[in-house]
Amino acid sequence: MKTRITTIWSMMLSIVGLGLASSLMAAELPPSPAVAETFACNYKDGKDFDDKMKARDYMVAQIEKAGLKKVPGYHMTQTKGMAPAETLWMDVHPNFQVYGENRDAWDASGIGPGVDARFGAVEDCTAGLSALRRIHQREGGDDDGDGNDTNLVATLACKFKHGKGGDDMPDLTGHMGAVMAGMGDDGPEFAYLRTPITSGPGFPDVFINSMFENTSHWTRYVGQLFQTEAGQRMRNHMDMLLDCNISMWRSQQVVTPDEE
Repeated sequence: MKTRITTIWSMMLSIVGLGLASSLMAAELPPSPAVAETFACNYKDGKDFDDKMKARDYMVAQIEKAGLKKVPGYHMTQTKGMAPAETLWMDVHPNFQVYGENRDAWDASGIGPGVDARFGAVEDCTAGLSALRRIHQREGGDDDGDGNDTNLVATLACKFKHGKGGDDMPDLTGHMGAVMAGMGDDGPEFAYLRTPITSGPGFPDVFINSMFENTSHWTRYVGQLFQTEAGQRMRNHMDMLLDCNISMWRSQQVVTPDEE
């Protein structure tokens, strides 16, 4: 389990948004996705978030001592649902090239084993790699966490229905983004598609994450999905392509990334 260097949501939004706007010309190459290193974890007996933050403090001190860059990331804790992990920690890189550079710098520093041991004493984790593409960002939304903010994240873990696949997703996510934008303040603060690069038997094909200020904000969004014609069309489009399970998470900033 490598570094967990986490982020403010505003940095997450700007990085995932790099090159992720839909192309207006079909002949253009698709935008380069952001890259997420994920750590899906379960606490060991007697361990909790406070223990994890002590490991975080050790990690940050080692990173600063080694002269490495703190890359954006964030921490999520499952509050409702049956996802197999209690927590998810995500490091976000703007593209594959930067991910490779950051990963190589981490490996060359030699601090990995000590950091891994600290986190390994707290949780059992499975590391993964995913591509991120933005679906929607609400205009004027509050994405400037102060280090203590928490946000509600609704996660759809989905498998493609028979005969459907990744080629069907750009049309769906474009449809979703347009509907979410039309909801105004009832739409999510931010929504993105996470496509696993590493996976295993039975693993979801895609994840769709939507961030909300609180539970009331999420319930207003759900109301739009069921009570408006646009919301119903979006749900029908999703149902044609995907079988999904939903889980609810709390996202919290735990480390501020380096200033550029």
